[in-house]
Amino acid sequence: MGRELFLWGSVEDAEAAYYVERCARVGVTRLIGATSAYVVEVAHAKGIAVHPYIGYTAFPTYGNRRVSYEWSLPFMHPPVTAPEARAIMDRHRPIWSHPRVGEPEISDFAREHPEYRSYTRDKHDDLEPGERLCLSLAFPEVRNHQADLFLTTLTEARGDGIQVEFVIGNEDEHGIVPYGYEDRVVEAFRAQHGQDAFALPNDDPRWLQFRADYVTLFLRELGSKVKAAFPSARFTTTIIAAEPDEYLQVLQDWPTWVEQGLIDEFHLWFRTTSDLATVSRRTAQAADIIGGRMPVVVELSCYHPGSFQEPGLMLAAARCARANGADVVGVYRKHAVEQLDFWPVLEAIGKL
Repeated sequence: MGRELFLWGSVEDAEAAYYVERCARVGVTRLIGATSAYVVEVAHAKGIAVHPYIGYTAFPTYGNRRVSYEWSLPFMHPPVTAPEARAIMDRHRPIWSHPRVGEPEISDFAREHPEYRSYTRDKHDDLEPGERLCLSLAFPEVRNHQADLFLTTLTEARGDGIQVEFVIGNEDEHGIVPYGYEDRVVEAFRAQHGQDAFALPNDDPRWLQFRADYVTLFLRELGSKVKAAFPSARFTTTIIAAEPDEYLQVLQDWPTWVEQGLIDEFHLWFRTTSDLATVSRRTAQAADIIGGRMPVVVELSCYHPGSFQEPGLMLAAARCARANGADVVGVYRKHAVEQLDFWPVLEAIGKL
């Protein structure tokens, strides 16, 4: 791919000129995040590609019941926007007081089509605090609706590609996706395997694979639609880095995506770790499976709790990633880069 440098994060029109100029100055070649056609135009003028993305879970979410927390940070003086606030925040360990549970929020599509809902084993209808409302990819109507969201985003932004960003969804106490127990999926599993999904543990390999195949089907259909409408667009996925046996637990059968050529690039996201050995091991594992069939992009966070927020450590992580098979290393996300003054780090990564 040559020397490239990616930066994740949404860019608003009002800040486009500033951020694009900063990116161009340090050698960023691709911005990945929610943007408008205006931002794309400004970026293109500086020779920077733009790929919008949509956060995604194995069972697409169409609502939630949020839980927020009372934190100590809102009581800081001076306000967090003040120049001297960064030093105070760096020394402060945030303290939370109590949760606040909001009312359920459900999209119009989900409200109009309760028949497409996906269920956990107990098939409860009420959203628990912190739970997301999921629809089932077993229904073509849901897959089509999801694909339309991505295609509309790409069309309106006029970007150079589109990314499916796999984020953390609902998981059980063992880190397994609990959804897929709607009648349509259970009956299809019985027809194929002759077994009742309710009689199996949620982590049964065949039951996990069966549900993961719906995610693969969706990516196949979405990728085909993207290429039909935008033949030159790059179709990419980002997944959170894990051990090899952990991906199927969240229904991400990404080796099959690679084997079948469903994506153009594979992005591996180190989201809540700052351990160099972990970066080295998981990057090498992914690169070995991919075997040069497509570019491997490592995404290092300096935003999330536990991420790379020390400049030297992030640069060392980038070196580890490149040494273990990453073709490109990028950083998540742009406003953390700004607030931590990581622009020199980003420039150094681009020169590795």
